Amino acid sequence: MIEEKNLPAVEARSKGAIVKATIIALAVALLILFTAVLPAEYGVDPLKTGKALGLTGLSKAADTTAAGRATPVQTGIFTAQPKIYKVDSEDLSLLPGEGVEIKYHMLKGAGMVYAWKATGKVMFEFHGEPDQKPKPDYFESYELDDKVGQDHSYGAFTAPSTGIHGWFWQNKEKKPVQIHLTTAGFYDSAKMLADGEAEELTSEDAK
Repeated sequence: MIEEKNLPAVEARSKGAIVKATIIALAVALLILFTAVLPAEYGVDPLKTGKALGLTGLSKAADTTAAGRATPVQTGIFTAQPKIYKVDSEDLSLLPGEGVEIKYHMLKGAGMVYAWKATGKVMFEFHGEPDQKPKPDYFESYELDDKVGQDHSYGAFTAPSTGIHGWFWQNKEKKPVQIHLTTAGFYDSAKMLADGEAEELTSEDAK
């Protein structure tokens, strides 16, 4: 049991401990405020600790969000075009052993979506020929199946160069095959090549 005469000394020591703890807590709070909170929240970095810890960028991001401004978007998401896109639909019939080619002239960076379906498997190559060729027989192959064949292909294409881009199909089956091709894109002309002859195709502006 604590005697009455010792109570004032105990109370004095308790108050001293509280004051000391308060001072330490305040010092820690001020340290956190100047080293982390101010740089991260307000961009204020008096001790240069925010820059060292990479916290100053957080305040800039917060300012952008608070102001309601969209963050910068990745480049290459879209490509503006000077004219409306065109649409084209072709129905082809290949006898056994026959081949046919359809090409679209596109500027570099122009886009096209496509879909083709066949009543049987056909060998095909999706390729292109730049207007400016490094050599006369140069071409670029994008997709090739000359072993098993396919009866359909769907996709989106971005022209890697200004030139003609399209497909060559060949029927290696023992019966006729029909192919239906649909495209929509920023091309300015189209042509079909069969039996060594080229035929201009009519494509229409999208409605």
